[in-house]
Amino acid sequence: MTDEQNARPVNTKLQAEIDAKLNQHRVPKAVQKSRTRIEKMTLIMSWVMVLLMVGSVFYAAISALGWL
Repeated sequence: MTDEQNARPVNTKLQAEIDAKLNQHRVPKAVQKSRTRIEKMTLIMSWVMVLLMVGSVFYAAISALGWL
């Protein structure tokens, strides 16, 4: 900061009002809640489906090359 910025007078009452207004509009941090049983099962099943699709793509590629 420059000397001009440090030399400015500070109105503490006005600054407190500005800070209070800014704090009103802050979004509180979201608390991470644990996943439910159905959410865990859905996540696992989606990963299983992705792995099966990737496996089938590899199987099709190998079959097309005639290695099986």
